[in-house]
Amino acid sequence: MRVVVLALTLALVASQHINLAPEFAASKTYIYKYEALLLGGLPVEGLARAGMKVSSKVLISAVAQNTYLLKLADPEIFEYSGVWPKDPFVPATKLTSALASQLLIPIKFEYANGVVGKVFAPAGVSATVLNVHRGILNILQLNLKKTQNVYELQEAGAQGVCKTQYIISEDVKAERIVVTKSKDLTNCQERIIKDLGLAYLETLQAKSLTGAATYSYIMKPSATGALITEATVRELHQVTPVAEMGGVAQMEAKQSLTFLEIKKTPIVPITADYVARGSLFYEFATEILQSPIQLLKISNAQAQIVEILHHLVANNVAKVHEDAPLKFIQLIQVFRVASLENIEAIWTQFRARPEYRRWILDTIPLVGTPNALQLIKDKFLAEDISIPETVTILLAAVHMVPADLEIIRLVNILALHPKIQTNPALREIAILGYGTMISKYCAAVPTCPAELLKPIHELAAEAISKADIAEITLLVKALGNAGHPASLKPIMKILPGFGSAAAALPIRVQVDAILALRTIAKKEPRLIQPLALQLFVDKALHPELRMVAAVVLFETKPTVALVSTIASILKKETSMQIVSFVYSYIRSLARSTVPDYATVAAASNVAIKILSPKLDRLSYRYSKAIHLDIYKSPVMAGAVGTAFIINDGATILPRAVVAKTRAYLAGAAADVLEFGVRTEGIQEALLKTRVLEDLENDRITKMKRVMKAIAEWKALPTSQPLASVYVKFFGQEIAFANIDKAIVDQAVQLATSADAKTMLKDALRTLQTGITAQAAKPLLAAEIRRIFPTAVGVPMELSLYSAAVAAATIKVKSTITPPLSEPLNAAELLKADIQLEAEATPSISMHTFAVMGVNTAFLQAAVMATAKAVTVLPAKLAARADIPKLNFKIEALPVVTPEHIADIRVETLAIARNIEDLAAERITPMVPDVAAQRVSAEYSLSQSADVSSEVQPQLKANAPIHKTLCVPAALLGIKGCFEFTSSNAAFIRNVPLLNLLGQHAALVAVKPADGPAIERLEVEVQVGPKAAERLLKEINIIDEQSAEGRTIVSKLKNILEPTLRNNSSSSSSFSSLLSSSLFGVSSLLSSSSSSSSSSSSRMSKTSFKDYPFKKFHKNQHLVSQGVSAQKLRSSGSSASSFEAIYQQNKFLGNGVAPAVVVLFRAVRADQKLLGYQAAAYLDKANYRLQTIISALAETDNWKMCADGVLLSKHKVMGKIAWGAECQEYATILKAEAGLLDASPAARLELEWVKIPKIVTTYATRYFVIHQKLSAIMYNPGIFFEHIFPPRLSKYIPEVALVAGVTVNKAKNSEKEIELTVAIPTERTVDVIVKLPAMTLSKLALPLPIALPIGADAAVPEDNILDKLHFLYAEATSAQCSLVQKKLTTFNNRKYTIEMPLSCYQVLAQDCTPELKFMVLLKKDQITEQNHINVKIADMDVDLYLTDSDVLVKVNGVEVPISNLPYQHPSVPVQIRQKAQGLSLHAPSLGLQEVYFGKDTWRVNVVDWMKGQTCGLCGKADGEIRQEYSTPSGYQTKSSISFAHSWTLPAENCRDNTQCRLKLESVKLEKELIGQDSKCYSVEPVLRCLPGCVPVKTMPVTVGFHCLPSDSISRSVDLSNISQKSVDLRETVEAHMACQCNADCA
Repeated sequence: MRVVVLALTLALVASQHINLAPEFAASKTYIYKYEALLLGGLPVEGLARAGMKVSSKVLISAVAQNTYLLKLADPEIFEYSGVWPKDPFVPATKLTSALASQLLIPIKFEYANGVVGKVFAPAGVSATVLNVHRGILNILQLNLKKTQNVYELQEAGAQGVCKTQYIISEDVKAERIVVTKSKDLTNCQERIIKDLGLAYLETLQAKSLTGAATYSYIMKPSATGALITEATVRELHQVTPVAEMGGVAQMEAKQSLTFLEIKKTPIVPITADYVARGSLFYEFATEILQSPIQLLKISNAQAQIVEILHHLVANNVAKVHEDAPLKFIQLIQVFRVASLENIEAIWTQFRARPEYRRWILDTIPLVGTPNALQLIKDKFLAEDISIPETVTILLAAVHMVPADLEIIRLVNILALHPKIQTNPALREIAILGYGTMISKYCAAVPTCPAELLKPIHELAAEAISKADIAEITLLVKALGNAGHPASLKPIMKILPGFGSAAAALPIRVQVDAILALRTIAKKEPRLIQPLALQLFVDKALHPELRMVAAVVLFETKPTVALVSTIASILKKETSMQIVSFVYSYIRSLARSTVPDYATVAAASNVAIKILSPKLDRLSYRYSKAIHLDIYKSPVMAGAVGTAFIINDGATILPRAVVAKTRAYLAGAAADVLEFGVRTEGIQEALLKTRVLEDLENDRITKMKRVMKAIAEWKALPTSQPLASVYVKFFGQEIAFANIDKAIVDQAVQLATSADAKTMLKDALRTLQTGITAQAAKPLLAAEIRRIFPTAVGVPMELSLYSAAVAAATIKVKSTITPPLSEPLNAAELLKADIQLEAEATPSISMHTFAVMGVNTAFLQAAVMATAKAVTVLPAKLAARADIPKLNFKIEALPVVTPEHIADIRVETLAIARNIEDLAAERITPMVPDVAAQRVSAEYSLSQSADVSSEVQPQLKANAPIHKTLCVPAALLGIKGCFEFTSSNAAFIRNVPLLNLLGQHAALVAVKPADGPAIERLEVEVQVGPKAAERLLKEINIIDEQSAEGRTIVSKLKNILEPTLRNNSSSSSSFSSLLSSSLFGVSSLLSSSSSSSSSSSSRMSKTSFKDYPFKKFHKNQHLVSQGVSAQKLRSSGSSASSFEAIYQQNKFLGNGVAPAVVVLFRAVRADQKLLGYQAAAYLDKANYRLQTIISALAETDNWKMCADGVLLSKHKVMGKIAWGAECQEYATILKAEAGLLDASPAARLELEWVKIPKIVTTYATRYFVIHQKLSAIMYNPGIFFEHIFPPRLSKYIPEVALVAGVTVNKAKNSEKEIELTVAIPTERTVDVIVKLPAMTLSKLALPLPIALPIGADAAVPEDNILDKLHFLYAEATSAQCSLVQKKLTTFNNRKYTIEMPLSCYQVLAQDCTPELKFMVLLKKDQITEQNHINVKIADMDVDLYLTDSDVLVKVNGVEVPISNLPYQHPSVPVQIRQKAQGLSLHAPSLGLQEVYFGKDTWRVNVVDWMKGQTCGLCGKADGEIRQEYSTPSGYQTKSSISFAHSWTLPAENCRDNTQCRLKLESVKLEKELIGQDSKCYSVEPVLRCLPGCVPVKTMPVTVGFHCLPSDSISRSVDLSNISQKSVDLRETVEAHMACQCNADCA
């Protein structure tokens, strides 16, 4: 046993002397063979790839303790662009020679225990070359532990500090140690990476870029340290622009380091200073400034910029050059390396030349360097660039310039400069841009300091202290753009409930502050969540604030528990606006399919089950949130559309609307566009009158005296007339505008000023002289780049570029006859003959590049997808408006079109090039023809299971697809041709990515059509008596009763009948169709009427009662037609009426000239007519309109004949026939008003004689895709199947069922569709559709507005605009009414009202400080009849009953009924008779109508007053759960207490109003919890005045606030008792009428 213990002890001691860390002994040089390979492309043999290779010997020797030299010997650089693996690497000899001077310089590095420390190199070694050395040193980085064989750690390397796993094993027999380590490059503490243009993107969990590296070492151990004998590295980066099943692209790096020998000759460093160059971490070099799509050798930046500018200006004049986008990207690239002096010199050279100046100003913002931003700043301050130019430049620069500390400093200086401060537009852009820059910087540097926001925080604090609303709004939005958590404290200062300053700020500012939290919520959701929740649950806040807080809350991606909590809160919520908004949002989110909302969708589905489904029925008048999305996982793409519609008064025009779009692509997401509009007060500002300003003082004084009588009355805040709009792009607010009355007044003043007339005159003069303009506009639509190092030390880049250049030449000239006089009078234009000629040649060239590969200043090796599109669309137009002659004409003149008006080409390439030999650039198509054929053959012979199952036989060969389609347009004289060619890699595997590879082209051409040339196209309209002169072809209508007509009908029958025999219905109907004539079908019309009336008798039993339709039409139309009219009355048939009118004059053109003629024709070279003409004839006596459309071609007898007659104000009827001489097809239309049961209704009937087969054919094609959705519900009849194809007829019930429409089988009229719409109530409609085989019905369909049923009696008769305005106002107004004792409020809530006698109650009033109107109601003590008093403008209007007659007094003076209507002389107030009473109208003052009748009264307020009223009728805000609001704002639960609170009390019993009541808090002595208490009513109770006794009382239940008896002093302050809490509810007596004694004071 002792021997065994001794042996183990010796073995343990020996093992402790073995050092696993690599060691390089002093005075020795270790020589290795090194090879590094970097290759990019798709992991499929036979496709092209691009890459590079470095081969060299590596010499390592020690120069001091822990300091070593590394030198490359015989380095070689190779580049690759070819078909893998067939083609070889090609030596880049010139590049190797050029870099040899740097590559052969030894570098120093610190190395201890396997860890690389600092790196030293002379200044002459470029960062790119030094990174290659770092790639070798990265192999030597080994963190080996003596006590563990398997472990994980975060290890530093060339790519950053990433998660690394080690496995160490020992081969004792071979005396070697095997070390394997693997790095997860997607799990790094600190990743070396550079993103450009990605600041606005959010990365989702499904990452489209993954990377990993494996390192294998074989080491020979020794007592002093291990010797690395062999090391291999394999690193793989995988890019999945679509889901992995759709194909992946890879970038593979390989390294091998093999020990060769040891020499005793040391490495000699060069005689130069070795400076510290950082650590093992990769150092970014000039690749940031280097575009990956082209390699430029920049020797003289200024000269090269000038050369490119000359090319762009010279070649983009008449039309855009196809390579202009690439040249534009070159210009940006060269500007980026130019010095500030170079840029200044170029600006000085070209600033006075407009064509060059525009190109420079469009380029500078996209350069994105401090030099470019400095130039913008300097030139603006020097006034070298105008304000409009500066606005455009700043907008572009803020979003295109990459953010760093220097850029932020420059933007800060610019934003706070006094010259910027004086211009509101520039200051807004600069301040918002400063916030955007901080956001972009913090996206790249998560530890960005809060000090960056200090300037905005200081400005915000100053603005808050001064209550500067405009400044606070701007700074809050800037803080929202920045989205830094440090901004939370300044924002909270203006949030209600958190900061004292919030109370003095408008709601819109508080809304902006809450919305600013959204950006912070995306970064720190747990920080914002409790804050947003606290705002949401605070019922004291305005509903809009709470709704916006809910939006922010859902931005934090709440958990199931939190969403369920929100649902529980909604169940007790009293504001229906909030309930509707949040419920609709949860409902929408429950259906979400996008990945980042998956947890919220699941939580919302749980919450929906908690809430009542009845909330689905809330109307659109309540606030809504809509979230719609679509996401396709296989392609990792989707889109979201969100809309927030916020309302607070149930008005037609919402208070605010916000719409946002969000896009998903390749594992990333971004808020693309957001647009918000606030319409607060704008409707009121537009519609209400300004006349009250003159009457303001006296009117307000009177009304306030009345309201003073109501204790604790509180006016609602006035809605400031304001509209505001903002725009966000990629989550950043780029602009906003607040529009108030002052701005509108300024705009009106400017438009009506003398300067505006001068500008109009100058513009007209310029047009008459002629305008020729040429312009070109470049655009860099996208520059998205991700650069990161590989193990080799060479950067890999993924990038997307998209650039476009648009150019146009425009020529415009006008002629005005007679010439305009001086000074200019705009009315002269209405008496002139104006001719305008315009010619334009717009063209656009767009290039898009997607690149993956190596991008350095010396070498590029990448696979690239390029898409190039060029469009040219010339046009030449001439227009003429001869206004005195009422002739208008537009002509399209011939132009020379290019060979292709659109040319789109897409190709994928493998490219390799180096800076020393650009002429030897190697470009290989990624799908070479030879390679494709070989791989196709291999796959066709292979039986491999992993491929054969996915390869489709028809894609085996790589035969290019080539298709050409031409569509002629004979009338236009052209034909459009579309040509498509495609060659892709789908022969390998049919996945999306392989389908995109290859070459694709789409060409669109416009060519002359076959036949005579078309000289021009004309559209001409002639109105008035000269219309007949413009007819080019005589119009004749067949009279079948004449001999000539019978001959023509016979010929048509012989021509058409053979082609119709296959149609089952044509044979039966064709004879009657021709014999009876489509415009003389009395038998057809009468059958139509009979079939309609008999349809109900043949219908099978249905689930709803089928009431007959009662017509209003009684043939009262032609009262002046003598005998004909008598015949019409005796016939009793509307069909006969129509036929009789038609028979009087079958073709109106025989007796009257056309009222309007419209010509559309093509002027041919052979002068033959081609086109169409339309003539409209009007028979005013019979209210008849006839329109004839006919073909102009001599041999073409196609016509369309439409005839319509207004038979009465309740019915219109028409016939449409078309085809040869209007004899092939025909339909009949009837529309009439009537009653369905007792409800007003309208019916539309469509009856067909015959319709074209194409109608049913296309319907069949459309609905065939739905035939598998569900089984057949019914079997429609044979006639229905003839007109509607079987697939369509079977699908209709399925769609109806999904839409909630009732379907009933029936046998209705065989050739008729009937639509009936009935209006049972003002807010619902019944819709019934009768088809030949079924009846569809949807009853009680809710309407968004109340229909003005019965309002026609008061509709203005004079002006159609007045009629429309009146009907709109009636439909959108809110109504309050009383029938007997049942009062219906504005919110349609009903309660029984018991009125006190002789005391006025506030029925409805304007509850804002403006007090535009007040409506009072009282019940007379003697007659107990109602009396209404209306205070409006300077009028006091009394409406009352006397002996069943309704009378009116104005300011105490009775107005006789005979003098009505009464119109106020200066204010738009009118009183007139209506039905059994009187009606007061003042819409522009907020009162749509006050009607007072014998048995009822009603009050209607206009739409813009909703939410601003108070009184017995309520607020008209839709909040039915908050209906009982007392004057103090207290919400009572008793309708009686609510009604009593709006009583106007008497001042004393001598009051001439005869009211003897007052409102007071009553005392109740009660024992609570064993303690004597005195309780006081929180709600006031009606009581008689002192000295009066009640003669009528009623019980009322009110709330009481109690205090201990021993704590109450002698006097209790009851002034604010309504603000106290309710401790108990008790029933007390309320006095309703009083009798006073003679001693009453």
